[in-house]
Amino acid sequence: MIKYEELEQMLARNRKVPYPPVPNLYPNKKYVNLIYDSFAGKEGELTAITQYIYEHIDFKNKEEISKILLSIAIEEMHHIDILGEILVNLGEKPIYKSSEEKEWCAHNVKYKIKDLKEAMKINICLEEEAISGYKQLMRYTNNAYLRRVYERIILDEKTHLEIFRKLI
Repeated sequence: MIKYEELEQMLARNRKVPYPPVPNLYPNKKYVNLIYDSFAGKEGELTAITQYIYEHIDFKNKEEISKILLSIAIEEMHHIDILGEILVNLGEKPIYKSSEEKEWCAHNVKYKIKDLKEAMKINICLEEEAISGYKQLMRYTNNAYLRRVYERIILDEKTHLEIFRKLI
């Protein structure tokens, strides 16, 4: 199995790349709805955070796995903070809901995990969905500054995906 130090180095590489500042934005209700899915949709950042924290606790007996899950959850917290700032700059409240107005629910977290391999498969799906969501957000904006923010977040998500694939 891959060593914790190698996984942590993968995360550390990205920490050297700063996040661009969130630009000032004008209200755009249609675009806001797309952001809500990445923010707190069924496979959004809030679900990723809670899934990884749950796994961090559940895999305490695998100390190195537990620590890397916590590190990734903290990075996801930064992403949700950035998305919240974007929502506020678009004139919205950062409410935990999807574009369909469904409030976030703990049922989004997968609790019945039989082993590490199954957990990593769940996490891979979350990261793939996140990358897809950010690419969609990029397609629907011409704002170069906002696109850079999403590109930076995608860099993290791709690294998370790579880590989870190595852990299978």
